[in-house]
Amino acid sequence: MNNKRSVFFRFLVYVKPYRRYIVFAILGGIVKFSVPLLVPQVTRHLIDDVYLNNVLTMAQKHRELWLYGGGLIAIFLFIYAPWTYVRHYFASKAGHRSVFDLRCDLYYSILRMSNSFFHRNKTGEISSRLISDIPQAQNLVGNALTNIWMDAFALVLVLFFLFRIDVVLTFVALSTFPVYLLFFRKLGDRIKASSYKVQKEIADISGDVNERIAGSLVIHAFGREKHEEKRFDRRSEKLFLTTMRSVYLQSINMTVTGVLVSIAPIIVMIFGGYQVVKGQLSIGALTAATMYLGALYLPLQRFSELNVVFANSIAALERIFEIMDEKPDIVDKPNAIELTEAQGKIEFNHVGFSYDSDNPVLRDFTFSALPGQRIALVGPSGSGKTTLVNLIPRFYDVGAGAIRIDGHDIREVQLKTLRSHIGMVLQDPVLFSGSIRDNIRYGRPGATDEELVEACKAANAWEFISDLSEGIETDVGERGAFLSGGQKQRITIARAFLKNPRILILDEATSALDSESEKLIQDALDRLLVGRTTFVIAHRLSTIVGADRIIVLDHGIVRETGTHAELLQAGGLYAALYERQFEQELKRSAR
Repeated sequence: MNNKRSVFFRFLVYVKPYRRYIVFAILGGIVKFSVPLLVPQVTRHLIDDVYLNNVLTMAQKHRELWLYGGGLIAIFLFIYAPWTYVRHYFASKAGHRSVFDLRCDLYYSILRMSNSFFHRNKTGEISSRLISDIPQAQNLVGNALTNIWMDAFALVLVLFFLFRIDVVLTFVALSTFPVYLLFFRKLGDRIKASSYKVQKEIADISGDVNERIAGSLVIHAFGREKHEEKRFDRRSEKLFLTTMRSVYLQSINMTVTGVLVSIAPIIVMIFGGYQVVKGQLSIGALTAATMYLGALYLPLQRFSELNVVFANSIAALERIFEIMDEKPDIVDKPNAIELTEAQGKIEFNHVGFSYDSDNPVLRDFTFSALPGQRIALVGPSGSGKTTLVNLIPRFYDVGAGAIRIDGHDIREVQLKTLRSHIGMVLQDPVLFSGSIRDNIRYGRPGATDEELVEACKAANAWEFISDLSEGIETDVGERGAFLSGGQKQRITIARAFLKNPRILILDEATSALDSESEKLIQDALDRLLVGRTTFVIAHRLSTIVGADRIIVLDHGIVRETGTHAELLQAGGLYAALYERQFEQELKRSAR
């Protein structure tokens, strides 16, 4: 219960700036539900004092009928209608504005997360918090923060009118209320727990679907469509059963409420009819009391529905705040310095790192790269090459030792300024939906058109961009789906040119490309490397022959360092790797 309250009050922080909208919505709701309560009063007056009154003339009865009937119509047209609009409009506005702020904060929290967070959580599961859970939270504004107040006011007003009609009859009408409260208390926590489980499984299946869609080519290539269909059926069946458990509890809640609401008028009719027969109650009073029962039990029924809405919303908010409460692993220190200029000297001082304590990935790595040097990292798969370069922009923090840029420990430097001096070109080029222009300017939004064109030319990309029907405004599609692999890579190189970083990281940037694309990209990279401290991870050793230093890693340990010629002469691991690749290339050429 305390957790529910803390989550609810925490959400109120997002509602507070729009409390004036809530006030308007509540006032509109009070008017909306109060005006119809005049109808039973008018009906009672017309039955007892007009229709059954033998003293009044026919003309007087007509006048009373038109007076009260016309008055009610005028009230509905000029008071009820505008305030109903006010209630709906401002309740919706408060809800949408509140969850807009919540969604933005959640998205900002996700963006600030470190790489380890995205490794622990599936993409679809993360996005489901933004897409599925946020609307659940929005229901809380419309129901808990507006309806509850107008329903409470309407309930008090109905009870006031009923007590004026007959006190005993009112208590009879409320006879089923204790049973309702009992079920309300018993089912609330169970509904919330089941709702939380449903939302979690939706997030799981969403993450699974995103993963499978992204890997659809692999599924087709291995003919695993049937396997994936069965797998999805099993996951969907599990979600269905969990959902039906939630539906079962909600159905019980609604059924009990519906039965109680239906029985109450019958009890009132029996008791009230008995009073009419005895002459203790007028026909008009019984009619008015019966008409008020709907207005009496509608708020009670909505309180029951609120029980479900509240449980679902709190469960969604708990999942949202779970992410927002998670602290990024990589953050600026309070006194972090601003790295305004960078020369590009990088020192690794006894660096150690592991993703988990049992399996070290890097061990006692010590090395210095001078400004403008080209450093190549080679070694078998899993030797720690990618991990090493990911430590430079602080995607992860070292577990031991330190990394320094121009003498500054990178943990003492502001992340934004540190990464502003680092450019990356990866094996799998990352493009976002939008135009080529937007993707190239992503790292430097303020660049001029002239600078943009120069970057494209330097990356050997301008020729193919000019041939496109829409040129630089061409939409690249999701993840660059409308472009070839070589074209995508040249765009990412143009992006790096435009950013103009002092430190450059190339992670197998020319692998998996055809020979023509590789030549164009290698030419562009040769221009990009000039004057920058560069770390190159290369699968093809022939591309790093001219590196200033080559570091050979094996199981996180530096086995060898030197130039290409020095390492070949040493006859160690690098020489073995190079000879093996050379023999493979000779065999391919012979074919």
